[in-house]
Amino acid sequence: FKGRCCFHRSRAGEAMACSESVDKLLANKDGLAAFRTFLKSEFSEENVDFWLACEDFKKTRSSTKMAAKAQKIYSEFIQANAPKEINIDFHTKNDISQNISEPTLSCFDD
Repeated sequence: FKGRCCFHRSRAGEAMACSESVDKLLANKDGLAAFRTFLKSEFSEENVDFWLACEDFKKTRSSTKMAAKAQKIYSEFIQANAPKEINIDFHTKNDISQNISEPTLSCFDD
């Protein structure tokens, strides 16, 4: 934020700089709040909620908890008419629905 844009950097480092900036932004309470406000104005707050749920999911070590969390993420964000349905293509949605039957820590990465 603060007037700096990752796109003013060289093309080679551009993607990495943006990724690092977003990670720092979302790790900061005030940055997350500002980003959430922006997403609300764009009617896409569900995207950061999904990302946060996936980050929490990646910290899960118990296979039982992993299965329960995967199903919750799927029903809240992925399935048709989910309360916070995110906008993803059919193939990604289909892959995720197949992957959550035996979830891994990377089943939502795509």
